[in-house]
Amino acid sequence: MPIVNVKLSKLERLLGRRLAPEEAAEALARLGLGIEEITADAVKAEYNPNRPDFSSLYGIARALQGVYGVKTGAPKYRIARPKVIVTADRSVEGVRPFIVCGVVRGVSLDEDDLEDLITMQEDLHWILGRGRRKVAIGLHNLDSVEPPFIYKATKPDETPFIPLKATAPMTPREILERHEIGSKYAHLLSGYGEYPVIVDARGDVLSMPPIINSSRTELKPGVRNVFIDVTGTDWEKVNQALNILVAALVDAGGRAEGVILRYPNRRYVTPSMREGRIAVKRSYVNSLLGLSLQDGEIARLLKAMRLDAKAGKGVVKVSYPAYRVDIMHPVDLVEEVAIAYGYGNMELEPPPTLTFGSLLPDTYVSELLRDAMIGMGYTEVFNTLLTNENNQYAKMLAPEEPRVKLLNPATREYTMIRTWIIPDLLRNLADNQRNLYPQRIFEIGDVVKPDLTKPEKAVRLLHLAAASCHGEAGFNDVKSLAEELARVMELEINIQPAEHPSFIPGRTARLTTAGGEEIGLMGEIHPQVLENHGLPMPAAALEIKLWRIYQLA
Repeated sequence: MPIVNVKLSKLERLLGRRLAPEEAAEALARLGLGIEEITADAVKAEYNPNRPDFSSLYGIARALQGVYGVKTGAPKYRIARPKVIVTADRSVEGVRPFIVCGVVRGVSLDEDDLEDLITMQEDLHWILGRGRRKVAIGLHNLDSVEPPFIYKATKPDETPFIPLKATAPMTPREILERHEIGSKYAHLLSGYGEYPVIVDARGDVLSMPPIINSSRTELKPGVRNVFIDVTGTDWEKVNQALNILVAALVDAGGRAEGVILRYPNRRYVTPSMREGRIAVKRSYVNSLLGLSLQDGEIARLLKAMRLDAKAGKGVVKVSYPAYRVDIMHPVDLVEEVAIAYGYGNMELEPPPTLTFGSLLPDTYVSELLRDAMIGMGYTEVFNTLLTNENNQYAKMLAPEEPRVKLLNPATREYTMIRTWIIPDLLRNLADNQRNLYPQRIFEIGDVVKPDLTKPEKAVRLLHLAAASCHGEAGFNDVKSLAEELARVMELEINIQPAEHPSFIPGRTARLTTAGGEEIGLMGEIHPQVLENHGLPMPAAALEIKLWRIYQLA
């Protein structure tokens, strides 16, 4: 979860009132932020990624202005007529096709403001941009460059410039290979023969999205005019990021100005800061919250959450600002009403039907078996369901069986979902050869097998598997273990001779119920299987189909 550092002096200035640290923390908690740390001059708070507008102090102050009644209703952002033009060249369409831009003039940024702005930028990269893959933001000193700008693709060894944190010009290829930030994000441009850049009228580079900006346009204290570029692969997300940034900088004292975007076949002016519209029924609000609010009360509470609301007959029509990218459904408005009303002001009411939760019978038995295994000196392990055919079958000398395969496996290590657990236990033993013996481990977990009768075409089945490895490990280890587990489950079992290629002939058995239903397999591991796993000690193992026992119960 991202964290924002709320400086009390700046928050007090924006709210026009004094706040004790504890009072500020309480107000932030009311908005849904989690308090991490309270000091004499700041509160560190964790915010939910569904509210990216909380990535800046200005976004938080904007919301608190409604809570304290300083300002209510949706903030209005006037966008001045554009003076800057950005042309998106066709060459970027196959690399990073979208760019939106904005200008904020007359803003006053000190060292703390710039630090907060950079933190906000990186948070938006994570929340909206998926690590810059979908969205990458560039913030520039507009006075250091000359519009109009061109967004185009360039060859790896062309268009050198001095990137941030560098002192000499570097080509795009050199940045990706040798620059600290460039190498960190090089994977975003891997496989492309050309890289996107933004250049000004003189041919000077502003940025190489989504990697790094030019040192020429670096923001420093005293900068007054800011040019924002947001590039990416998702048109909606790049616009959302731009709107959030522009709103924050306007609240910091700037004046927003549009930018003309010229694409090969279309033309836009951004940011639009266009409000969204949605409606919510009074009955829906009251049914979810257990309240009896009237239309006017709902509208008043929504205005306190910095939304515009107009009460109708049983319906409240709402306009929400462009930075509120989290509002998508009427239920989001219900949450806003609940926050404004105050969860602490709602009366606690027991549900009409009182029930008490309890463990499912299957879970209860699994817990009993887990306690029994631990009591017998076995250590529980946890393995992933993903595995491969070599581990499941080849190294076990076992024939392959129907299984669920991964359609496009990213690695040979994970190509299928396991059909039994013993191979994973032997792998665990092989990885722990340097630890002291005897080693006794177990796992209670799922296996997955194809089942065409199910909607998912597969079924999860619960198994218990155990393995014992030491100098004298043998059939009796697992035989006594099976008998004790049967006693715990109050189950009568039979142990019958069996053959399986993973076990030594004559030292293998199958477990059946008194009714003859097969529920498991056990025995001494075959020497060739031990050798395949690099195990120097004898081992014995068992696997029980708990799901089958539960079916028969």
